[in-house]
Formats: sequence, C-alpha cells, structure tokens
Amino acid sequence: MSQSRRMTVAIVVALAVVGLSACGKAPQAAIDQTQNALEAAAEAEAPNYAPDAWEAAQEATNLAMAEVEVQNDKFALTRSYKDATQMLATAQQAAVAAEEAAVAGKEAMAVAVVDDIASIEANLANADGLLAALATCRKRPKGFARDLEMMRGNVDGLRSQLVDVEATADAGDYFEANAMANGLLEGLDAVVGDMENAKAKLGC
Repeated sequence: MSQSRRMTVAIVVALAVVGLSACGKAPQAAIDQTQNALEAAAEAEAPNYAPDAWEAAQEATNLAMAEVEVQNDKFALTRSYKDATQMLATAQQAAVAAEEAAVAGKEAMAVAVVDDIASIEANLANADGLLAALATCRKRPKGFARDLEMMRGNVDGLRSQLVDVEATADAGDYFEANAMANGLLEGLDAVVGDMENAKAKLGC
C-alpha cells in the first residue's frame, strides 16, 4: 500500500473514531437545558397552578433521562443518544409549556380570589342581617340568647379569617388564598344555613 493510501485510510479511521466518540457522549447541553426549563417551571409554581402540565413535563424528563441512562450503561462504541436527544427536546418543550401554563394559571387564580373575597363579604353581610333579624324575634325560647351569642361569635370568627385571606392574597400566594377562601365560604354557608333555619322556626 502506498504512503498516500495509508494516510487516507488513517484519516478515515480517525474520523470514524471521532464520530463514534461523539455518538458515545451524553448530550449534556440538552440535559442542562431541560433541567433549567424544569426549574423555571417550578419557580413559576407550576405544581400549584398548572399541575397537569407540570406532571407531563416531569414524566417526559424522567423518560428522557431513563434513555440517557440506558445508553450510559452500554459500551462506548455502541452508544447512541439520538433518541435521548429527541426525548430531551420534547421534555424541554413540555417544561416551557408548564411554565407558561403556570403563569396563566396564577393570573386566573388571582381573579378567582378576588371573586371569592367578594362572595365572602356578601355572605358576611347576609349573616349580619340574619343576626339582626334573630335579635328582634319576639319568640325567645329557653337557651335562645346563648345560641344567638354563639352564632354571633361564629360570624365574628369567620370575619377575622377574611383578613388572613386578604393578607395571603396580597402576598401573592393565590393558591393558598383560594384554598383558605373556599374553606371560609363553606363555614359561612353552614352558619348562614343554621341562622336561616332558626329564623324560619321562630317565624321572625
């Protein structure tokens, strides 16, 4: 074999080895980009405001990383991260979608909390009206004064919880504020229901 021929063969072999080495390396840049996208979604509070999108992003990431590990366990010359790279790209897109959904979800939750607070205020006003009506009832059976005082205490306690809801919303934690508001509305419904039943029984 001539010297020039031997040099050509050597170059081809060298390029092939480089190509195999490239195929044998994990796509670290894609892994980092996916991880960064997932962290950004977490910082946007996707677990709270976009749970379905967050779960999808996590699942896609886990599948991609599982494929990376499968290739890592192979001999260097037989590794191929082509599928893993594509899966990481899909996972990154899912993470970006989760972040966007979280931002939109948080904005929607903020609006919902405003509506919740308005409903709470309306229910408290209704409760105050019922208390006033009960206080003027002519029928006052035994234990009525104690029951009325207990109902008034319940309303005052629920009113104080509204302050906590508003403070939580002002702090930007709309997820928690919404949960608190829903609990408060349930409590108000129960108290108002009791007062309406008492008012109906007493005919006042």
